Amino acid sequence: MARLTIISSTPVNVATLALFTQDEDLKPTASTFNGASGRTITHNYGHQNYQVIVNPTADAGGFLGEVWFSKANNTVVIYNSGAAVTAFHYTIIPHA
Repeated sequence: MARLTIISSTPVNVATLALFTQDEDLKPTASTFNGASGRTITHNYGHQNYQVIVNPTADAGGFLGEVWFSKANNTVVIYNSGAAVTAFHYTIIPHA
């Protein structure tokens, strides 16, 4: 079960905190790389104030290349510069 611990003197943004309605919100989700075409992930947060964590979960044999993403209000596209189309896990974490 995922848990988020924040240690900060900054006041908590209640609207952002409300986005975490269940523990499942922080659970990594599986997908696969799709090269320069990218893999679109829909999240429906309605803003671009979020962090994206991408972790390859399969051996790409040295063909993954660089990994980057492009954020939009309700989607994020995850790219890789290599030829590998192997598996990855991603987590999207909204913030204030």
